[in-house]
Amino acid sequence: MNMKFAFTVIAASLALASAGQANATIAGQDTAGNIGGPEMFLAVWDSVAQKSYIRDLGVHFNDFLPAASLGITSGLASKQDKTSLGTSISSTAAPVAGTVAFGATPSIVAGSVLTSGYSLSFAADPLLASFLGTAGSLSTSLQWMVGAYDNTGTGLVNGQRALTTSNGAVAISNSVLSNFSSGSAPYITANNGLMPSGDAANGSATAVKADGDTYFDAAGSPMSSWGGNSTFPVTAAVGTSQKFWYLGVSSTNGPDAAGVTPFTNASWKLDTAGNLAYTVAAVPEADTWAMLLAGLGMMGFIARRRLQG
Repeated sequence: MNMKFAFTVIAASLALASAGQANATIAGQDTAGNIGGPEMFLAVWDSVAQKSYIRDLGVHFNDFLPAASLGITSGLASKQDKTSLGTSISSTAAPVAGTVAFGATPSIVAGSVLTSGYSLSFAADPLLASFLGTAGSLSTSLQWMVGAYDNTGTGLVNGQRALTTSNGAVAISNSVLSNFSSGSAPYITANNGLMPSGDAANGSATAVKADGDTYFDAAGSPMSSWGGNSTFPVTAAVGTSQKFWYLGVSSTNGPDAAGVTPFTNASWKLDTAGNLAYTVAAVPEADTWAMLLAGLGMMGFIARRRLQG
């Protein structure tokens, strides 16, 4: 039986006045009713005040995975519904570019999240600024990350995989990547127990250290290192852009290096107003390059003529 670890919005106990909660669940792995894979989340952490926030972005793993562009092949269909998972992995779908209002679900259309100039923004959630901000603004001392994790069965290429932000030198073995699941299970399980099932709403929640495993950097299962497993940083200061990566087990041999693939020219950024944006740098088209080079050549020709004159 496949393990099902659903990423769930952090929420504190209703008995704790220090924590806030919104009724929404971050969907888990691919199933017959959820062919898009787990949903992605934004987490923000105040290590000094020991408070944290999480938001369900409403975007599924597979809808943010341009398989053809990244050269990722799927070994998952043999363990899952071949029609749903195989199609979702190999399709070229992406959220509609633009701004997503808080609580809304982005529409998915044909496309790729690596298209030159692509931009997807998530409007600020008032809860984030009220819980972690000062005078409506987030301090640059706060840390943040975007991620998603899927465990669809061991013994399969890409059977365990993750999406994560990082500005570090990302390298990881198959066995350590596999531990992302068990290492983060306390955090995930604690929150699943607090939240209703289903992912119809895309909400947010807060927690403090005293809340235990629902806190982002809880002892024993710190999500700042994917449950104590990643040796590379996955968080950055608010206002700092982060690169985005796909990680997937490459074989059944634990010591082997897992597949690590960057999202070329892409980055995430959480600004001090609480707005989150994913952008792909615009790359000039071939004809634009041709025009630029022709213009430079003409300038050089004119300069030579002047020197000769």
